[in-house]
Amino acid sequence: MTDETPPLTIPHVQSALLSEAVRNAAVGVLVWDDDRRYIAANERACEILACSLEDLIGSVVGSRTVRGDALVRRIVSDEGGQGQMIVTRFDGKKQKLGYVTFSTRIGEIAYMASVIWPL
Repeated sequence: MTDETPPLTIPHVQSALLSEAVRNAAVGVLVWDDDRRYIAANERACEILACSLEDLIGSVVGSRTVRGDALVRRIVSDEGGQGQMIVTRFDGKKQKLGYVTFSTRIGEIAYMASVIWPL
């Protein structure tokens, strides 16, 4: 880094800005590991799914919200994808969602992530 490096391009500044953007996004953001267990979510994802972060973290993707193994496999496949689905929120109510699912890396570890929003 030089004295001429714009402050917003410094890696830790970028990381903090992106983290804050995800934390306060109008869409839900969910991240899970190879075992299909949620490891991170923003507050909006919890609101959409009517659950607390404690309820969500460690639970298996789709185990409480999506009916049908084929749909879950398609959504969490390594190919990712996008579409619409009807989920059962943690409070038992049905909710139609739009989603985009994709693979990502955090450091050297690969994860899957979804962005969700109510329709």
